[in-house]
Amino acid sequence: MMPESGRLAAILRSVTEAIVATDLQGAVTLMNPSAERLFETRSEAAAGLPLDRLHAGLGPWLDRARTEGVAQPMVFSLEVHSGHLYSATLSPVSGEDRAVSGWVVVLQDVTHLRRAEEWKSEAIQAATHDLRNPLNLMNGALNLLRDSLGELTLEQQECLTMLRSGLDRMGGLVEQVLSLEQVGRTDLPLAGLDLSAVARQAVEDFRLAADAKEITLAFEGGEGAGRVLGDESWLHRAVTNLVGNALKYTPRGGEVRVRYHEAGGEAVVEVADTGPGIPAAAQGRVFERFYRVPGESARRNPGTGLGLAIVKAIVERHSGRVWVSSEEGRGSTFGFAVPLAGPEALTAAPSTG
Repeated sequence: MMPESGRLAAILRSVTEAIVATDLQGAVTLMNPSAERLFETRSEAAAGLPLDRLHAGLGPWLDRARTEGVAQPMVFSLEVHSGHLYSATLSPVSGEDRAVSGWVVVLQDVTHLRRAEEWKSEAIQAATHDLRNPLNLMNGALNLLRDSLGELTLEQQECLTMLRSGLDRMGGLVEQVLSLEQVGRTDLPLAGLDLSAVARQAVEDFRLAADAKEITLAFEGGEGAGRVLGDESWLHRAVTNLVGNALKYTPRGGEVRVRYHEAGGEAVVEVADTGPGIPAAAQGRVFERFYRVPGESARRNPGTGLGLAIVKAIVERHSGRVWVSSEEGRGSTFGFAVPLAGPEALTAAPSTG
């Protein structure tokens, strides 16, 4: 029977994913053959080197994990060898006493998935563009019909209202799909921004809508001490999507609170509501395209299932992260964080392509 150490070595040799282990300080202690091929170095030569010597993109994630004391795996993307995209998972290594003794990174080549996503995006974008013309024609025809009919009966008014509502929903879906594709493809005109001011403005934009539902809408947090490097219109869209979503699902007389703070080198925005909450099984999918949490709330509040996907795309385009925490019957909190920019980045203010 193969000894345990030999079996572990055989497993590491067999897997196609690249695996790198480090000590608590982030010095490389082990690389499997797939990692050796990926980073073009032998395990013996890399032993003792800082993790970011293998790839500069690994360093910030390890620093963040060490600083924040992360207990759960962190998943991020890494581009290696001009165009090859890898999904990287950084996890703490702990013993029976649960004390972290090191870190392990597992990298999987997902280049083919990115290419498939690009092809899908191109097809969706082409289809939605082609839908715009017939929708515009139908809108024009409906307006002409309404103006030429003279005084309408109640039944005719209801029919035209139904048609208008259907066209508006379809038009909104087309625009949301185009927005989702656009944020991932266009260059963003970046500038130094006070994200707290963006969040505060989003709250004011929804003041009348909140009052109409007798919902308490409040902003909590002062002026941001730091600045983020971002596109103001897209970040405003991200916040308004979250606030609008919270107002939609919060019952009359409830509360929606938008909070801003800075921590760990990030600007953080959270939107908390007193809505119905989200089942634990659905929380991992709420940022997926077209996904809607099943249940009575979804039936009462029609939507496209794209609003949160747009938030995720915008935030990730700004090198940030999104999350949700929720408990059924007690409301939900959606949040995102984007990195605070240093003086050099604010001075250079390049566009992300």
